Amino acid sequence: MQTNLSFVTAFFCISAFIFNLSAQQLNNSHIAFTIPEKDLLPESIAYDSIKNEFYIGSTRKGKIIKVSKDGSQRDFILPKQDGLWMIIGMKIDPERRHLWVCSSGGDNLEGYTQKDDKEGRPAGVFKFNLDTGVLINKYVLDTPGEVHFFNDLEIAKNGDVYITHMFSEHAIYKISNAENSLQKVFASKTTPYPNGIALSDDESKLYIAHAEGIAVMNISTKKATQLQVPEGVKVTRRESIDGLYFYKNSLIGIQPDINMVQQFELDPSGSKIKVATPLEVNHPMMNNPTTGELIKDQLYYVANAQFGSFNEDGSLFPMEKLYEVCILQLNLEKQSSSVPYINKKSKNEPHE
Repeated sequence: MQTNLSFVTAFFCISAFIFNLSAQQLNNSHIAFTIPEKDLLPESIAYDSIKNEFYIGSTRKGKIIKVSKDGSQRDFILPKQDGLWMIIGMKIDPERRHLWVCSSGGDNLEGYTQKDDKEGRPAGVFKFNLDTGVLINKYVLDTPGEVHFFNDLEIAKNGDVYITHMFSEHAIYKISNAENSLQKVFASKTTPYPNGIALSDDESKLYIAHAEGIAVMNISTKKATQLQVPEGVKVTRRESIDGLYFYKNSLIGIQPDINMVQQFELDPSGSKIKVATPLEVNHPMMNNPTTGELIKDQLYYVANAQFGSFNEDGSLFPMEKLYEVCILQLNLEKQSSSVPYINKKSKNEPHE
């Protein structure tokens, strides 16, 4: 009887493991905190390492919520304050006490009526005082008939800010800390729809996620090449990356359309992916995961932007069909046991 029970138990354990692999489900993340405001449609999260506080940006309301270390939450930047549109990428410069925000027009924003094919679309990079919320400066592109979209940004140690831009042009902009001006430093049709970006630890390279893969820009020369990807590893189109982070000579990428967070180990030169390992796949709270914040060995990220929550007439789903905003926490240091994936024949399949 004991032998039969052990056999049955083993059978069901093996069956469950096989089922999870076939369903591509791997759950290592834990809920860090939630925000009750269901209709935020958040795209971004930023972290103040000095005061241990989080900031969440809303594409729907054009505002930024502050989450204090005691868990309390309040509006830090008010809806559409200082001309803000949708809040897209955000980053914090904790030492200089700056909150940098990418903001762009778009249909997610409540009350937005401009049409890309008629009026064009405005976009800007906003620099706020992190302690007071007062606007320090803004850098806006708003040319009639042109469609602009500032997507994500990265801050160098010297205070320089690099920003991805898409639609009218696919480019990288820079705001120099010394010159305090917005300048285009790179543009290429081979890097379409640039999205998440990440600096290498030595800040010699800028990794740029885009619709057709990942580019590597040399900071000194401003020239870019495509990151070499092993056969079967997919980081393009449907599998393209939104949030991108440099971590211990690897890249951490959030892939919204396939509900996945992956780690891409790089070769010593930083120009080639050696292996791709899934860290999170189809977490129950995922509904269009977008971007995150890397804090030492912890990745905090937006699990449910809920961007697809609109009716055919353009109206937002009713509250009962939306979920509280969920921020997931993923311990990167403890994921060495994760099953590495190589994508073959357009499918994600585990190594044997």
